[in-house]
Order: sequence, then C-alpha cells, then structure tokens
Amino acid sequence: MSVFLTLIRFPNLLMIAFTQYVMRYAVILPLARSYGMEFQLSGFDFFCLVFSTMCTAAAGYAINDYFDVKTDKINRPGKVVVGRKISRRRTMMMHIIFCALGILSGGYVTWKSGIPELVLVYIMVAGMLWLYSTIYKQQFLIGNMIVALFSALVPMMTLLDIPPMYRENGRLLLDEGANLNFAVFWILGVAVFAFLSTLSREITKDAEDFEGDAAYGCRSLPIVLGDRRTKRTIIGINIVTVVMLGFVYGYFLRHIAGCFSFFYILLLLVVPMALISWKVYKAAGSDDYRRAGDRMKLVMLAGIAYSGVVWLSCFLFCR
Repeated sequence: MSVFLTLIRFPNLLMIAFTQYVMRYAVILPLARSYGMEFQLSGFDFFCLVFSTMCTAAAGYAINDYFDVKTDKINRPGKVVVGRKISRRRTMMMHIIFCALGILSGGYVTWKSGIPELVLVYIMVAGMLWLYSTIYKQQFLIGNMIVALFSALVPMMTLLDIPPMYRENGRLLLDEGANLNFAVFWILGVAVFAFLSTLSREITKDAEDFEGDAAYGCRSLPIVLGDRRTKRTIIGINIVTVVMLGFVYGYFLRHIAGCFSFFYILLLLVVPMALISWKVYKAAGSDDYRRAGDRMKLVMLAGIAYSGVVWLSCFLFCR
C-alpha cells in the first residue's frame, strides 16, 4: 500500500482536495449565503468533482514515473518504485484506470452542473499529461508551463458550482443585482498564485534534476540557459509573485481582516519566498535546490490555506 501511495503522490492529492474544499466552503459559500443562495450541486456531486481531479492527477503521476525511470535512477535512485517495487505493466494499468475514473466522474459533475461539454477539459488534461510525460517534459519550458496551468485549474474547477446557482436564482440576480463575481475573482487570484508558485517550483526541480536530465538529452531550462540564468528566472518569478501579492493586498485584502491579512501574507508568504529566493541564489548543488523546492511547497499550502483562515477569523471575530 505504501508503494501505491508513493506512486500517486498521495500527499499532493490531499492538497488538491484541500484546495477545492477550501474554495467551495470558504470562498463561494459565505458570499452565496449572503445573497440567500445555496449550492445546487450536492455534497456528493462536489465530492465527485474533487475525486475526478485527484484521479486525473494520480494518473499523471503514474505515467510520469513510468517514463522517468531512467532519469530518476540518476536523480533520485533511492526513490524509484516503477520496475522495482511495482511493475511497469501494473503502473500503466493504474494510469489507465485513474484516467477512466477521472473522466467518468468529471463527466458526471459537468452534466449535473448543466455544462456537459466541459467533460472535454478532463479528456484534454488526460491527453496532455500523457504528452507531457512523453514529449513536453523534455522540452524547454513547455513542460513547466503545462504543470503550472494544471495547478491553476485545480481551484478554477470549483467554479462549476456557480452556473447551477445562477440558473436557480435568476430572479434574485435580476431584481437585486446579486452576483458571485467577488468569489470568481478570488478563485482566479488563487489560480494565478498557484500558477506562479508551481512554475517556480517546477524550474527549481529541474535544476535539482540537472544531472539525470542532461544525461538523457532533455532540454530543460537549466540545461538550455545554465545555472546562473536559471537562478535569475526562479528569483524573478518569485519577485513577480510577491509584487502581485502586495498589489492584491493593497487594493482588496486590506479591507478583509486587514491586520491579520497583512501579517499572514508577510510572515507565511512574502518572507518565506524571500528566503527561498536567497536559498536558490546560494544553491551549489541538487540538495540545495531540493530544499528550496520543498519550502516552496509549504508556501503554496499556506497560500491556499489563507482563504480558509480568513473565513474562520471572520466567522469567529467579526460576527
């Protein structure tokens, strides 16, 4: 069982579930109820949405490890499971099963939301994950952008909750001007943060995997641009992220739990990203990049958790 959980990156799957439940219950629900609206998708329907996202991600992790055996034997020999602890045939079968489960459950949710054509998103993502593992991961920057875009899709998929509520509350929307635009913009902001932080982390991971990627002809950003320019790129992305956080706080978040938001963003996002950037700047080997990447993952978790923490603080202290 532990081998199976390692293959599908179970902690990452839990982070996906956490992200989507936080977006639904800490962002969409409070605003919807302030206008007298309730979810039209049931708890089971939303569970199917989360399950479909987790299955799609698990399929991607499995197929990625399937094709990465050679490079992983150089980059992280102690963590290779495909071909050692689980057969390649079984890994491929798991990929197919998870893809099918993701598409079927995603198709069910898009049908319930009244937009069945969106099942094409799940089919496209499944196909792109295969192409990422076989082709795009080895190309300059394309693979990094694909993973970052998929990370941004995780919170955005929760927007499927909104069309059914709009259809059910059409009169309220027309008569009172009610809308959930604030929730949409909030979730889009989370998606942008997920995109930038994931892009930074993926490039950092490429720098960590430089030796194995170079041995098998990959054209990752560190191989093409070299170590110094790669460091500048990672630090540049982190600076853009911090600047955007400052802009969002100054124009929007300071009105929502103002002091709390300021210190949360400063201490759990800005300062750690500055320290990560310094760690990248001083990095002298794969171990340094690995530690920087692990810390960025914690920053990503803190960024997602912000929505839930703000909701809880408002619930406890602003009533």
